[in-house]
Amino acid sequence: AEDAKTMFPPSSHHLHLAFSIPGILYPEKSPAQLDHSHLTHTFAINTIGPLLLAKHFSPFLPKKSTEMPSASECEELGIPAQAVWLNMSARVGSTSDNGLGGWYSYRASKAGVNSVSKSLDLYLRGRSGEKAMAMAYHPGTVKTGLSKDFWGGVKEEKLFSPEYAVEKMV
Repeated sequence: AEDAKTMFPPSSHHLHLAFSIPGILYPEKSPAQLDHSHLTHTFAINTIGPLLLAKHFSPFLPKKSTEMPSASECEELGIPAQAVWLNMSARVGSTSDNGLGGWYSYRASKAGVNSVSKSLDLYLRGRSGEKAMAMAYHPGTVKTGLSKDFWGGVKEEKLFSPEYAVEKMV
């Protein structure tokens, strides 16, 4: 964030697109498998990490008074018309979509990310108006090291390449 101050002087530039993409998973299947060090590590990475990134980088997002690029300039640059702060969530972080249980710390930490994202979005609405937003995004199951042990239980059409997931995220 200290280095970013030189890249985004408040008078002339702002952060336009930011992705916070932490992820660590301990796949607990029952409460008996819960471990304090794994729980705190999961929340430190998946929930507290995005909170602290927002603390240090949200000042670089536009304010209501910030001059924004025109819609055509944004289209030419391939960026959205409003500044976007994206926190990586997970489908399993949805309380209403939890039909399987398990993964206690991961599910809870990603539900926390959803709550953090909503709160940051409300903050930005007051500070930035329509010029900035925060969102939580879940890419589905992506073929990475995080999900490697679970590929066998995912239908081939629901197991996405990192390239596809990134394309959809952007």
